[in-house]
Amino acid sequence: MFGLITGSGFTDVPDLADRVVEAVDTPFGGPVRVTSGSWRGHDVCFIPRHGSDHSIPTHAINYRANISALRTIGVRSVLATAVSGAIDPELPPGSLVSISDFLNFTSGRDVTFFDGSRRPIVLGGSDEAPPVVHTDMTNPYDPGLRSILERAAAAESIDLVDGAVYCTADGPRFETPAEIRMMAMLGGDLVGMTGYPEVALAVEAGLRYASIGVVSNPAAGLGSEPLSVADILSLIDDVAEPLYRLIGRTVELAAAGDEA
Repeated sequence: MFGLITGSGFTDVPDLADRVVEAVDTPFGGPVRVTSGSWRGHDVCFIPRHGSDHSIPTHAINYRANISALRTIGVRSVLATAVSGAIDPELPPGSLVSISDFLNFTSGRDVTFFDGSRRPIVLGGSDEAPPVVHTDMTNPYDPGLRSILERAAAAESIDLVDGAVYCTADGPRFETPAEIRMMAMLGGDLVGMTGYPEVALAVEAGLRYASIGVVSNPAAGLGSEPLSVADILSLIDDVAEPLYRLIGRTVELAAAGDEA
């Protein structure tokens, strides 16, 4: 099964047939509401990070429970959306970006399944997690899934920027211009509030994970106007159609690869 984790502005999957909402308990909290169904003839499930009513702020999302729930119900590949501010001036609003690496500027979040508690990791079984595990993050965004994403973009004639460093800030406030200058100096291209620890937890859980950065605005200090949530959501409405085409074709190509 293919899993989707959607962010601000994307609280549903259009034309999802035979949908079922399941409350999944995990060792890390819950229950997590996972919606499953058939999309383009393939089994898909999704979780809107902020809840269906966009009521969960970025720092309060239970990232461990979300990833654990997807792994428990049989998901092996995850495609996420990440509404982002552009640090790189070459990424105008409306750009779609295949994220390739991350920088973390959050604090206080539960960032690992291997927390020493010896709880079962994600499968809901009786096996205890090792107390200490150091997970390789050389390729946090799965190269194979990113390659499929690129093929899907080409098939749909959608411009997709290949490769960007995503910086995660705690939120829910926006970043300051000084913070953005710091991130730029460190090599950041995009900034958002939800990419980490989600990507790291997916890797720990053995999931193939890729993320599409959806550029909604220039980051703080780089645009002519103050940041507005209304403006960001308006832009998201404009980019929803090509984004869902891109995701849908990625699901199809990924499924074809699994069946080969």
